[in-house]
Amino acid sequence: MDLKQIENIIAIEQEQSISRAAEKLFLTQSALNQQLLKLEKELGTPLFERRKHSMVPTFAGRVYLTTAHQILDMKKETYRIISDISEENSGEISLAYTPEAGASMFSQIYPIFHRKYPNITFQIHEERVKKMEQLVLKKEVHFAFLTYIEGNKNPDLDYMDMDTESMVLGLPASHPLAHLAGKNSHETLPLLDLTLLRDEHFIMLSKETRMRDMIDHAFALAGFHPKVLFESISTHTVLNMVREQIAPAFFPQSYVDPSAPMVYFTVAPAERWIRSVALLKGSYLTRPEKYFIALGTDHTRGRLLESMGK
Repeated sequence: MDLKQIENIIAIEQEQSISRAAEKLFLTQSALNQQLLKLEKELGTPLFERRKHSMVPTFAGRVYLTTAHQILDMKKETYRIISDISEENSGEISLAYTPEAGASMFSQIYPIFHRKYPNITFQIHEERVKKMEQLVLKKEVHFAFLTYIEGNKNPDLDYMDMDTESMVLGLPASHPLAHLAGKNSHETLPLLDLTLLRDEHFIMLSKETRMRDMIDHAFALAGFHPKVLFESISTHTVLNMVREQIAPAFFPQSYVDPSAPMVYFTVAPAERWIRSVALLKGSYLTRPEKYFIALGTDHTRGRLLESMGK
């Protein structure tokens, strides 16, 4: 198999179109089509079914593409390891994190990382946890900063745990039950019987988020379905609605703001998740990757200032 040819066939699979794949590869449509026809003649079978608006792999095509992806993955991994052994300190780190907390973390740790590894570039995907897991499993990123719930790990992934975080219920300071929080609820996080809010409307995180699974579980245990004003994929949007005295909402403990006009509670049983770095089982981490993950861990644990002196 010719590696360039493999990359070209995979581009057709990804784009589902010879014309779009050719544009991506800076080839003419005719040249790419001839490559595919030559390969299909060599193999004695079509690799794609030509439909009106797309190219769909045949059974033989899926077999070819599975092996093709494995070959390119082996090449990529081999080059990464050799580069690390030779201490070239150059290359690319592919990772995923959330658009909010993850992006904030990256912006704070990147300057420290860049001082040590100025020739390392990044390929970044900003996604929610469920999508990040798929990116790692499909080898589109090497690792991801994500969360998981205890007892719900993906068996194909290794996890490097950084911290544990609770799910918090935020109540507008003007809410009739706000007095139940007492003083300094941002520190004490007192327990609230969720059934007291049975008749309330809630702002909810989207079902695309991992925390929504935890929120739904909390309501199921409380024995009622919440009334929902609206859902948002943005934790900041949900949080701002509580600040604006609109409605209560659940969000991660790391978003607690002592100065915000709201009070904070937990509900029974305490819902927690583990903040972690996930990668495929047995994956090799280069020195730059290990250093970046160490910085991310220090940031999560509130020890980033210590890293700046190293």
